[in-house]
Amino acid sequence: MSKPSILMINRVYPPERGPTGRMVQDLSRALVENGWKVTIVSSAEKKSKKPPKSINHQVVYTRFKAKGIFSYSWIWARLLVKALRQPKHDIVLTMTDPPMLVRAGRYVSFLKRSKHVHWCQDVYPDLFPALKIKIPDAILKHMNSTANRAYNKLAHMVVIGGCMGERMVAKHVAPDKVSLIPNWADFEVISPSTGGIYTQLPEKIASMAKKPEEMFRDESPKFRVLYAGTIGRAHPIGVIIEAAMELAQYKEIEFVFVGDRTAHHRLAEERDKRGLENIRFMPFQPIEKLRSVMEGGDIHLVTMREEAQGMLVPCKFYSGLTVGRPTIFAGPQDCEISDVIQTYKCGSVVPPTDGKALAAAIYTYRTNGDAWFEAQEGALAAAHAYHPTQSLNAWVNLLEEINQKT
Repeated sequence: MSKPSILMINRVYPPERGPTGRMVQDLSRALVENGWKVTIVSSAEKKSKKPPKSINHQVVYTRFKAKGIFSYSWIWARLLVKALRQPKHDIVLTMTDPPMLVRAGRYVSFLKRSKHVHWCQDVYPDLFPALKIKIPDAILKHMNSTANRAYNKLAHMVVIGGCMGERMVAKHVAPDKVSLIPNWADFEVISPSTGGIYTQLPEKIASMAKKPEEMFRDESPKFRVLYAGTIGRAHPIGVIIEAAMELAQYKEIEFVFVGDRTAHHRLAEERDKRGLENIRFMPFQPIEKLRSVMEGGDIHLVTMREEAQGMLVPCKFYSGLTVGRPTIFAGPQDCEISDVIQTYKCGSVVPPTDGKALAAAIYTYRTNGDAWFEAQEGALAAAHAYHPTQSLNAWVNLLEEINQKT
C-alpha cells in the first residue's frame, strides 16, 4: 500500500522567519513520523539555505523576496507555478500567506485531482478593509467571490479560533467541513532540548515552567512587559504608548519589544517624541534563546484591533502560556484569546483603545503578588490544553480521515 502524500503551500518556511512557516514544519515532521510523504512549496530569499532533504520530506523553493504589499501577488503566482510542477499528491494543503492562496490551492487540486484542505490563519479578503488596506471596490468584490467559490469547493477547512469558524460558516462553508485546531507554541519554547521530538506528553508541561519561588530570581530589578513578535497593521500601538505614559513614573516597569526593527520604527518614533524611557527594543533572537527570551517577561502583552475579530489569532499568545506567564490582551472581548484568558484565568483582557486600562492591569500584576500567581497557575493549566501534541495529533487524525474518504 502506497504512503499517503501531501503538498503544503505557504510563503515562509524555516530558516525564513514567520510563525506559520514554523507550524508547517512542525506538522510536516509529525506527518512524516506517521508515514506520510510531504512536499512543501515555499518562497525564500536567495541567501537562505534549504533545510536537509529526507526520503519522505522535501522543500521546494521559489526564490523571491517581497518588498511591498503588491509584490505578494507575484509570490502568489510563483508559488502556484511551482506547485503545478510537482507530481500529484493525495492532499493539497494551503495556508493564508500570501493572501488568497486558497485560490491557488483550488487550481492545483483541480488540475491534479487532489483533495484540497485549507488551513485558515487569516480570513482574506475580509482582513483588507479591517487593516485599512485600500483596494478598489470592484477588485475587492471579485476577490470575495473567487475566495468564496474556493472555500465551497474544499474537502475541509481548519480554523484556529471559534469566532473564525463561525465567520466561515456564515460564508456558506458547510459546518461539517470546518474543524477547529488551535495553533501552538514553538517546541523550542516548551523545551529547547527536545530537538523537534513530537512525543512529549502534555503533563510534562508543569515541570517546564519555572516554579513560583523562582519566577522573580532575575538579575534585573525591572518588571518586564514583553511583546515578542510582529507589530503589524492588526496590532494597535496607540494603546501601548498611552499605557507607557501612564506608567512612566514607575521606573521599575519597562516595556520590551522583541522582533523586527522595521516594524518597531513607528513605535520608536512615538517613544522618542514623548521622551519615554520605559520602552526598549531587542532584535529577533536565535531559536536556541527563544525560551529564555519568553521567560524574560513577567507579563506578556498581546494586541489586536477590534475590526480583526474572527479573522486572525495572534500566535505569540501560546508561547506566553507555555512558559507560565500571565498575558494581558488588549483586544476584542469576544474572540479566541479572550475566551482562553477568561476560561483559565491566565491574565486580563482590556479594550484595544484604552491605554489607561492597560496600564492599570499591568500595575495590578506588578503590585499584587496573589493576582500574578493566580494568573501564572492559569497559564500552566491552559498550556496543558494547548500543548502542541494535542493539535498535531488532531491534524494527523483529520488528514488521515480525509485521505480515506472516496
